[in-house]
Amino acid sequence: MFNIRQSREALAGRIRRTRVVALVAIVVVAMAMYFLVRTAVRPMHALTMSAGDALSHRHELALLLSEEATQHRLEIDVSATPGSKAALEKVANGELDVAFVQGDVHVDSPNVREVAALMGEPLHLFVKPEFAGQHLASLKGKRLNLGGPQSGTRIVARETLAFVGMTAGTDYIDLDYSYEQLLNLPTEKMPDGIFAMTSLPWKEMGDALVKQYGYRLMALPFGEAMSLRNRTLHDMVIPAYSYSVEPPVPEAPLHTVSARLLVVANRETPAGAVERLLQVMYESDFATHAALPSLDSRDHSVVRQFPLHPGTIKYMHRNDPLLANDLIDRAENLRSFLVSAVVAAFLLWRWRSRRRMIGFETYIDAATELELQALDQERHGTLDAVRLLALRRRLSEIKSEALEKHAEGVLKGEDQMASFLLHVADVRSYLQSLYAHESRQQAAITEAVTEAAIAAANQDEPEAPAAGGTP
Repeated sequence: MFNIRQSREALAGRIRRTRVVALVAIVVVAMAMYFLVRTAVRPMHALTMSAGDALSHRHELALLLSEEATQHRLEIDVSATPGSKAALEKVANGELDVAFVQGDVHVDSPNVREVAALMGEPLHLFVKPEFAGQHLASLKGKRLNLGGPQSGTRIVARETLAFVGMTAGTDYIDLDYSYEQLLNLPTEKMPDGIFAMTSLPWKEMGDALVKQYGYRLMALPFGEAMSLRNRTLHDMVIPAYSYSVEPPVPEAPLHTVSARLLVVANRETPAGAVERLLQVMYESDFATHAALPSLDSRDHSVVRQFPLHPGTIKYMHRNDPLLANDLIDRAENLRSFLVSAVVAAFLLWRWRSRRRMIGFETYIDAATELELQALDQERHGTLDAVRLLALRRRLSEIKSEALEKHAEGVLKGEDQMASFLLHVADVRSYLQSLYAHESRQQAAITEAVTEAAIAAANQDEPEAPAAGGTP
């Protein structure tokens, strides 16, 4: 009967273990399937974006980017703003996720992060035909449109004019028409010069200024010199015939000031969405459809105006090997940390053990002191039974006090208590042996003295007279 019951219990145990193993296997497979599906099916991301004026080339680029992004599970809602400064402020305030903005436009906010630095945008100065081929100084006293108050063009245009010593209100009349307002002006009221910071070609408005209004382009060959004072600016060349072949506009390659087109984002914009945006810009047909020069993600190494967004950093390291040097270094650091932690834990354990021994050491030292006193008496031949009894009585008091504190929890550690009691027993045994030896010595001395006294007494007694004799 016992064997049958034992067999049934063993069978039940095997069934339970099998069920546990099956459950663990199911969980592992489910987790593997989850991560597989999560990797295969990329989540949909959505971003709000602006690229400035609706008639700017940046706005057209943003629309093309939005169209390309839909094929990569990224929705981009593009809206117009008065210019780069306005777009940058909206990003800083969290009203927009990302924006195309002109380099050299700043905002005093810790919320802006740089996503990418794309191609350069040359500063165009369209002038009426009578100023064609002349220098910037020929525009003194003329009506110059520097762009809207919220545009980035105004910032670089004023910086360029100031570089050659021209001041608004004194050397030129400062106009702030938007692009739409310019197209609605009568021909006779059109400005003498129109600044525009835009990538090439500016088909949205540049073609109209040249072909309908007869404007020409004026060189601004100060880019390299201005870059010595402002690292975000540099020299760039507008190719000949960029806006017209007959008449040629410009007639020859034309040097001008330029800044990079930046992609910025709010620091709270999800890193996954930013990484997807970079994939669309650099790995899709966006550059081809937008007729842009080949974009290179390594352009992140240029001068940065804002800290990099976490999504950009993640994208930059997307092709890093799994076992990169930094990972190996981290593993080595982890190993060193674990070794140090184990050593520290061991030392802590030893310290705590030592701390538990401190209380017992007091009583062990007290017992040892009694043993040393007895050794001193034995060494000098001054053993005394009364003093040995006093030492043994004191040893009993020490033992009783230690046991009482151990029972109260003041002294902790069973091993330490065992060591203490063993030491007390050794000291007691030693004291007992000395006391027994001294007792025997005292007894022998007492017996000898007694015998000597009896013998002496016997010698001192007078002899008794013989019977019948005369005393």
